[in-house]
Amino acid sequence: MALKKTIAAFALGTPDIGCQNQLIGAISVLQKKSAKTPAPEKCFLLPLDISELNKMTKPISYNQFRSYKLFREEIFKMLDKYMSKATTIPQVFITAYNLTESNTPEKNIDNICRAVKEYYKEHDLGNILTSVLLSKSYNYKYVDLINVPKHLLTFYSRLRLLKNKKQRKRTLITVGTIHKFTPELVKEKKAALESSLKIKTTSKIIQSQINKIKEYIAADKRIAICLGGRVEGQEIVFNINYAKSLLENCQTLSRQGYYIAIVNGPRTPNDVTDYLYQNTKKDKNILFHNCKKIAKTEEERKMWRIYSGKYEKDFKEHSKIGNIYPGILGYPNTLSVHTIDSYSSCETISAGIPTAISYKGIYINPHVRMDCINLYNILTPKHALDFDEFINLACYMKIEPNHLTPSSLTSPLRIFEQAIRNRLE
Repeated sequence: MALKKTIAAFALGTPDIGCQNQLIGAISVLQKKSAKTPAPEKCFLLPLDISELNKMTKPISYNQFRSYKLFREEIFKMLDKYMSKATTIPQVFITAYNLTESNTPEKNIDNICRAVKEYYKEHDLGNILTSVLLSKSYNYKYVDLINVPKHLLTFYSRLRLLKNKKQRKRTLITVGTIHKFTPELVKEKKAALESSLKIKTTSKIIQSQINKIKEYIAADKRIAICLGGRVEGQEIVFNINYAKSLLENCQTLSRQGYYIAIVNGPRTPNDVTDYLYQNTKKDKNILFHNCKKIAKTEEERKMWRIYSGKYEKDFKEHSKIGNIYPGILGYPNTLSVHTIDSYSSCETISAGIPTAISYKGIYINPHVRMDCINLYNILTPKHALDFDEFINLACYMKIEPNHLTPSSLTSPLRIFEQAIRNRLE
């Protein structure tokens, strides 16, 4: 059997962790850990003053510039910086559609792809195939492959696809999202988590958190809750009221013998973070671990995606343990719970981890974010359970995570890789 040719790919940097994971997954499946290409985390266009992807705090968007000319100049500078270090000229450029970064994601996508194509043409670098992940079905001018997950398709966008043969040919429809999440990743992060718990410390704050994580690991049955959160607008309401109802659900499950670990994300509001940490600090069966970046400057304290609040001291201490997600998913009889506003449920389902989706108490405006509701309807109950349904089963029928037998999702990564190869060939 002939070996598949290595594909070199690169992407537009973003501070959004979800988009980062999508892009890293897509680059990884194309490059196959080849010695000829850099690690996926190094394959990102970054602002001139940023050296590493994890240091990005602001997105790069066309709507931040007064004109396309100024935007193009900035992208060209970033490309000059990237190409000066590249050992191989990439054949594929990938970006991610992000509804939360601006009101004009389609224009952002099309203009970044336009700038990249123009750079390649003016520098005689050959052809570049452009692709966008997790996009709505939009008639882009400069995108060659459009990944449209099924939950982003509307009735009218389906009709438009049926009528537009050219658009159909460059559209890749997947069930679920492209990501970097794998059982191997969970195993690797589990080992890293257990290693981090061996650190010697005199800090009571760190030792208390280590003890709680060890109790989670030693439990017979576990719930790992990964929180999403708010966005720029009002289309998703994720507030203290939801945090209170979530805590009540966790307390209900703890009375059934479950140990619960809750982790937040960049979009989780700081007041929700503070409430959950404050009300679980002394709980023997419920652990909260902050996974948001912690503000270091006054400017960062104004950024809602970065944590600032009354528990900065505790969380800075906890950060020495590291991010415990997804290592906490690596233990038997664990249920992974995601909030309805997040696409991360696709990741754990694909990895074969029993999954539930938490919906009750979170407001989703169906006129703006029908995608969240669509994904919930696609995944439940075939691939995942509603979290409230699981609570009822756990309390009244003594159902545990290892009793669940959800259907798996076909890997969107494999489909994406084949689509890229077909177009390059």
